Amino acid sequence: MKPRFRRARLVPAVLALLATFLTACGTANSTSAAKATSTSAASTCSFHTANIGYGKAQIGPADPTTTVPTERGSRPISPSNDAGQQVIIAKQGYLLPVWLVAQVTLPIIWTNLSGSPQQVVFDTAPVRSPVIPPGGTFIWTSPGYGVNLTYHVVCGHHGQLTLQNANGQ
Repeated sequence: MKPRFRRARLVPAVLALLATFLTACGTANSTSAAKATSTSAASTCSFHTANIGYGKAQIGPADPTTTVPTERGSRPISPSNDAGQQVIIAKQGYLLPVWLVAQVTLPIIWTNLSGSPQQVVFDTAPVRSPVIPPGGTFIWTSPGYGVNLTYHVVCGHHGQLTLQNANGQ
């Protein structure tokens, strides 16, 4: 059983690394093409009026010295799925981790390291963050019960959030 478990965890990690590699290779060919793509992507983003109708939220100020968040002090955040309270919004709006399992009573923090403004929008709950500046954070706390939610960033990708009690109930 151990080999199957390892393979099940290895495949998503390898796919995430491959996607990152292909993205980096595709944009490294031409600086002007990368700038044009970045500009056109930013101009197609359509930000919405902030609305927090589910849980509580706050926005952190932009900080040019923001470092990459970690879980529990030093453990890096896994790109595919992870347990914790941190989400990184990376370049081109990629979300790390794509699927976060978080404790329902603690705030979840999205840190915008994409280099452009971003906005978190929940797909099935009335939550739209204010626009998050580069280096800024969006901090959201659930109403207090476990739930599965999907969300996306306006200028990027989709993610999944599973909220559960610390004792698994």
